[in-house]
Amino acid sequence: MIDSPGRLEAVAEQLSEAQEIAFDTEFLRERTYFPQLGLIQIADAKQAWLVDPLALSEREMDPLLDVLTDPDILKIAHSAEQDQECLAHDYGITARPLFDTSIGAALTGMGDQIGLAPLLRKMVGVDLPKGHTRTNWLKRPLQDAMAEYAALDVYYLVDVGRRLLRDLEKRGRKQWALGLSAQLADPKRYEANGAGPARKLASGSRLSAREYAVLKELSAWREERVRKSDIPRRWLAEDSTLMQLTRAQPKDVEHLADFRGLGARVRDYGGEKILEAIARGHDVPEAELEEPPQKPEPTPKESAALVVFKSFLTFLARENDVPLRYLMDGDTPLHLLRGRFESLDDLRASGLLSDGAIEVLGEEMLAILSGRRALKIEKGAAVSFEP
Repeated sequence: MIDSPGRLEAVAEQLSEAQEIAFDTEFLRERTYFPQLGLIQIADAKQAWLVDPLALSEREMDPLLDVLTDPDILKIAHSAEQDQECLAHDYGITARPLFDTSIGAALTGMGDQIGLAPLLRKMVGVDLPKGHTRTNWLKRPLQDAMAEYAALDVYYLVDVGRRLLRDLEKRGRKQWALGLSAQLADPKRYEANGAGPARKLASGSRLSAREYAVLKELSAWREERVRKSDIPRRWLAEDSTLMQLTRAQPKDVEHLADFRGLGARVRDYGGEKILEAIARGHDVPEAELEEPPQKPEPTPKESAALVVFKSFLTFLARENDVPLRYLMDGDTPLHLLRGRFESLDDLRASGLLSDGAIEVLGEEMLAILSGRRALKIEKGAAVSFEP
């Protein structure tokens, strides 16, 4: 357990000599908006350490933060998004460059979102101890069983990361995996604002541009309040409540009493702020209004074609050991169906697919869209063929 500046400096010096290091975090977030960081696990290829962020100031953590941002050291983590959020909130940094072993495992055919325990069992024959997933990591002293559990989360990760990277290199997917991992190291991903939740809520909701302006203001109001009070969003106002307020747009505090999901304290002490947010949405000039994001809706004819096309895409993803979500998002098949693509260059120019996805699916997709490839059932399995 590293809980003094001197010991952390010594560990950071040793880590700075490595080409790859692994990291993980333990935190609580049940009753707060921000994650409450309780532990940072760090390892090189030989040893693991537990760093106590409760015992060290931000300035005293600088030697480790320098290592975590060293461009010459690859950071290896498993399902790193929440770990990165902890670092971004507490220290204003993200660990980079990053290789996420969850992404690496997915691109080497081990399935989508494989957990760390089954990954370690499969790759290095190690069974992680169970029973500490609901532990209070802010409590001190840390019990020995908890310390062992935390250390094992990173102790084998450098070895696992190296093995996955070698496999990805053979498959020609290493840069693809590193590119996807890099998205989790982008600091902008962890900047809290109301725009992201508002876009998500508005998608497919058929709001007008004016209603969308109101929703963005209400979402920004909620984000500011929950950050200031450090409470979960739902404790202040549920998503469904924001949508109800957006559509009804109450004019006075008394009207707010009709909305479920807004507690009496919010109405009594924050009602005016809600009304001000709604008014700001009303005051956005017409020329500055933004159309809300809309999910593209297929026509009846396209719906039938999509069933066939998605079957092909699922088949190709499985044949190539890649989860479909790493190849495209949910709306992309319809856009592909509506496009006119004669070559791989046309696909690239459309911006609908990443280079990695085009490498895996490109030629087959062109053949499917042009009717040169079909699927059939043979001995209980799907098989592609030229009709």
